[in-house]
Amino acid sequence: MEQAGSNSARVRDKRPAAPRRERAAGAKVDLGPLPKLLGYNLRRANQASWRTYVSFIGENKIRPGLFSLLCLVRANPGIAQIELGTHLGVDKASIVALLDRLERAGLIERRRSTRDRRRQGISLTESGTGELEALMTQVRQLERHMASRFSKAELEQFLSFLQRMYST
Repeated sequence: MEQAGSNSARVRDKRPAAPRRERAAGAKVDLGPLPKLLGYNLRRANQASWRTYVSFIGENKIRPGLFSLLCLVRANPGIAQIELGTHLGVDKASIVALLDRLERAGLIERRRSTRDRRRQGISLTESGTGELEALMTQVRQLERHMASRFSKAELEQFLSFLQRMYST
């Protein structure tokens, strides 16, 4: 028996190749199975959301992930880095890098716990609170814009579907 891949096992297809035709200008693109794939649709929705975020807030401002982090810190003063990472789905090394960036920008501060010296509590600085408040105004406007495509019931259902995807 010959091994796959050997020269004698290779059989060339003798059929003539289908003629290659140039696509007609303006021809509709067939998306094949893509519209029915969850991952494809999530990716497209994420891309649209990012473009809308940039148009409302700007590309060089605080990005959505950092915005979420700042919101968690404001709602939970003294929260530990590990808790932030867990609730944002970010690994330990990445959360440290994000916190370093926000600390350098003067938006958060780390305080060593008096009960457990290994733990650092994260809090917003005065500057961080002001920056987040200004950003919240823009994010609320952005959210109204994106939510306007749904009825209230549809939006609630859609959010519950999305949350189901990442909950454990």
